[in-house]
Amino acid sequence: MEKRIADFRRIIEFSSGNTSKTDRSKYRYISQSDNSTNISFEIKNISLEDAGYYTSGPSTGEVVNGYYLIVVGNPSTPNITGIFNVPVGDTCKPTCSSTSTSSPDYYNKLVKLSYKWFVNGTDVQNSDRDMRFSERCRNMSFTVTKNHRYNQYSCEAIEKNLVSKRSDPVQINALYEPGILSINPKPTLKNGKLTVKEGETIGPYSCSADCNPACEIKWIYKDIGDNVYDATSKGHQLSIQMVNRSISLLQCIAIYVDETKDRKNHNISLDVQYLDNPVVSVNDKNGALNHPVEIKEAEKLRLSCYVNGNPVPDITFKKEDGDSRILQSTSGEWLNYATSAKCSDIGTYKCRGESTGFNNTEKMFGINVTCHTRIDTSLKMKTLYGSKSGQDVNVTVAVPVIANPPPQKSALRWFGPMTNASISPSTVSQQNVLYKHWINSSIPIINQNYFGNYTLKYNTIEVITITINAEDVPQVPRNFTGYSYASGYINLTWVSGFDGGKVQHFILSVKDQFRWQEVANLSDPGQGRVVHYESGRLNAGQKYWYQLKSCNIINCSKKSPEITITAKAEPRLSVLLDKTFVIGASSAVVILILTIVFVLIILKRKTALNRQDNQQDGAEIADQPDVVLYAAVDKSAFQKNQNKADVVAEAVPEKKDETDTLYAVVEKKTTTEANPSAIKKESEQKNKSKKERQEGATAAEATGASGTSRNVNQDGLIYIDVDFAKKHENPDKNEKPKIHEWLLNGADWRPNADGKCKFQSLSNWTPEPLFLLMNIAYM
Repeated sequence: MEKRIADFRRIIEFSSGNTSKTDRSKYRYISQSDNSTNISFEIKNISLEDAGYYTSGPSTGEVVNGYYLIVVGNPSTPNITGIFNVPVGDTCKPTCSSTSTSSPDYYNKLVKLSYKWFVNGTDVQNSDRDMRFSERCRNMSFTVTKNHRYNQYSCEAIEKNLVSKRSDPVQINALYEPGILSINPKPTLKNGKLTVKEGETIGPYSCSADCNPACEIKWIYKDIGDNVYDATSKGHQLSIQMVNRSISLLQCIAIYVDETKDRKNHNISLDVQYLDNPVVSVNDKNGALNHPVEIKEAEKLRLSCYVNGNPVPDITFKKEDGDSRILQSTSGEWLNYATSAKCSDIGTYKCRGESTGFNNTEKMFGINVTCHTRIDTSLKMKTLYGSKSGQDVNVTVAVPVIANPPPQKSALRWFGPMTNASISPSTVSQQNVLYKHWINSSIPIINQNYFGNYTLKYNTIEVITITINAEDVPQVPRNFTGYSYASGYINLTWVSGFDGGKVQHFILSVKDQFRWQEVANLSDPGQGRVVHYESGRLNAGQKYWYQLKSCNIINCSKKSPEITITAKAEPRLSVLLDKTFVIGASSAVVILILTIVFVLIILKRKTALNRQDNQQDGAEIADQPDVVLYAAVDKSAFQKNQNKADVVAEAVPEKKDETDTLYAVVEKKTTTEANPSAIKKESEQKNKSKKERQEGATAAEATGASGTSRNVNQDGLIYIDVDFAKKHENPDKNEKPKIHEWLLNGADWRPNADGKCKFQSLSNWTPEPLFLLMNIAYM
């Protein structure tokens, strides 16, 4: 067995006699027969030096067959190459390079290695990162960001599962311009600005910029005119700065490469706040406290105040002394106020500027308004006085006036009833404000001639007029009257008189049957006013005496004359009932009498007309009744004697009871004497008339008319026959009579449940006599 590579040598040899030359530490012969043509052996502890071409044969020159042994080794440690300074946004393409160490040499030149990449020690071959790899991953590419500068990249080479050592890591230097500059400490901004008061300091501030390579930092500031100045700084750090209202902006600038092109800045806008003192003008004159502006009453008063400030200040005009009040306020730099000057405008004024975070600024100034003397109507002035008279009697009068300058005592005079004398006021004193005063006077009332009107004048100008009356006890109340308006109640009234110059009240006294006593103390509503008093519940029917007097602090008046009033009593119930009954009965009698008279008049008239007709129609006079009477029909009596009926010759009263007998109308002839012959003749005439009517009824039934005979006389009276004698062929004594039902002029005539015929209703009845003859038959 021979190895043929670069160094040809024998590794196993057999000779005759079964002798062998073999390095047994390295090789082991496996074949059983030394002369076998199939040779097997084992190579121990294979290394790269064992790689080569192995052959076997009987001699060196006679090679039967041969085999190549390739020993694979770990690839060499890779090396990463490429451009590592890459601008952000560009693509970085690092390359991993390694060589094969396998043997023999001609073999490793044909081997292609594979690679594996690591980022910060983590395999990124199958990750989701934005990375791209070439075939067998020798090259890697990705887009550079700022964050890539913090990563370490390494790789490994792989040959048939043999992995090389990991390469040394490399870093990508991501190049980028400055982005956002940062200020430390971070300023506290409001609405995007740093708020600072004028005269305060700001800083120090440190400015830094994130850029690669590092930027140059510098500080500047701008004024309100947009002019640029270098700020005091040490490199990236701004020194402490004193702020005034002209500074509008601080700016940090980061220069990248080219100072003119590659630069970034960070601005700190300043909101410099301030509040100036007010500037005031009064009618275009500068207002001052020590030199008030003079103006006449009713002239135009114009006030202006200017306050410069940031933020916009609140401005207020206020009157300080006297009637202190706020005149006007606004938010802005200017405040203007205009009015017509009045005396009340005299005083000290203040314009005040206010702004949050500042002490208020103020400007005081004065205004003096000249106004003429006149009465002060804001105070109630007493113009009516009462007084006694005498040598030492004086009436003190205090008159409130408005005047500026104050009124001179020498120019004030009182003029009264005594024409030959004028009175000077005692003093002139100031009230709570400069333009209001009291004119204090003492007017003597020596005798009765001094009572009357007094007028105060100032330099011939009338100020006020007062009246001084004699003052004594009050007058007796007038028109003291009273009455009882309800059962047990009394109302009193009177008219108030002059109170004597003092507050008066009224004392009311009452006396019953025993003694006098005060029952009320009433206040005075004013002279000439009516006073009312209502008593409480008193004894009905009892008599009371009343007296009245008026009093003030001086004394009381005389008592009024007594008045006597009896408390009204309620009428008793029995008396009321009696009166009601009497009135009702009287009314009923009167109505009854009038009705009877009316009926008699009508009957008399009808009778006269009937007599006249009877003279013309003598044959029919027997059928015309003069007077209508009612007759009662007793059914029980009729059952005893069916052929008889009781006729009542007298008028029957109106039916009031349901148990009464039946009613029918009968005739009473006033022209026939009450003797048997007359009655007989009258009966014959009735029978004849009855027969004629029955025949007429039969004829009417044949023609379809009503079966009841109705006769109408010349007066329009309707007669209906009532047959008391006709009966049924087989009468039943226990059967009730049946009464026909008729309608007469809207009236319903029908029998009641007890068999009596009764007038039920009459819708349009007129007071005219209607004669009804009813035909009653027992069926």
